[in-house]
Amino acid sequence: MAEDPVLEAAFDWLLQLQEAPDDPAIRAGWAAWRRSDPAHEAAWARVCATWRDLGEAGPLRGAPVQVGPAPVARDTGVVPPRRALRRRAMMAAAAVVVAMVAVASVRPGGFAGLGADAATGVAETRRVVLDDGSRVELDGRTAIRSRFDDGRREVTLIDGGAFFDVMPDPARPFIVRAGDVAVTVTGTTFDVAADGGRVVVEVASGTVRVAPARGRRVEQLAAGDRLVVDTASGAVTRGRLAPEDVGAWRDGRLFVSDATVAEVVAELRRHQPGWIVITDAALGARRVTGLYDLRDPQRALKAMMRPVGGEVRAFGPLLTLVTAAG
Repeated sequence: MAEDPVLEAAFDWLLQLQEAPDDPAIRAGWAAWRRSDPAHEAAWARVCATWRDLGEAGPLRGAPVQVGPAPVARDTGVVPPRRALRRRAMMAAAAVVVAMVAVASVRPGGFAGLGADAATGVAETRRVVLDDGSRVELDGRTAIRSRFDDGRREVTLIDGGAFFDVMPDPARPFIVRAGDVAVTVTGTTFDVAADGGRVVVEVASGTVRVAPARGRRVEQLAAGDRLVVDTASGAVTRGRLAPEDVGAWRDGRLFVSDATVAEVVAELRRHQPGWIVITDAALGARRVTGLYDLRDPQRALKAMMRPVGGEVRAFGPLLTLVTAAG
């Protein structure tokens, strides 16, 4: 998303007022900035409206949010400092656009749920029995579409994660499609997750065949095997985990081994309302290993960020920023 410097500045002022609500220099500079251009006043009103939608009382820690004419104050020449607050403001500005799709976020499955046979909302799980007797457990924010006709058994994972327990039928292979990735089995238990940038397949029992996109060779997986397909490049990475840890989210647990912070956050987003935003790409690429409680995503985030030098800050119930410490 292209940056809007005026909107960014408005969020910058709001965050400064959060940090130091009684600082006269900051309040005077804020007033002068609002008076200097009608576009500034419009941006301030938009920021305040979004802040209220995110569940905050207002930028002045309980003081009324003023969206009319700015208070009279001499022009001190104070401008928003750029320090760490600037990065936070840039990410918070993105919430304005995200808030426009809030209606989709509260509908089970969001936009991805449109056209689905079954879908779940945030922190919701659901068990589905398919036409052939196979069972599927849906993770939070997940949507699937199934097709059982002409000898076909096929499920499309539109978004999210699902654990499959497939009824054996050698004459009719069971296929799960996630983007350009096809997972084929005849009868087994396995987990598939798709978060937009990758597809992850983990096998609890039996064997599965995974056909990645871009003409990559077919991969054979057995119990305890894990395969990650980068949907942009088609790159494939194999790994191992204990079979009993496959689909651990069904018990409210998230076990990760040498995963990136961004990968873990993608899973936590399915279990927390609103948005979790990583403000630093380098931080998102750091690797972690651990067992986290999906029933308390905020606690899980803080536990994950401590050893990698990150901080977690919640702005109301619907926006959480993950930033580099300092």
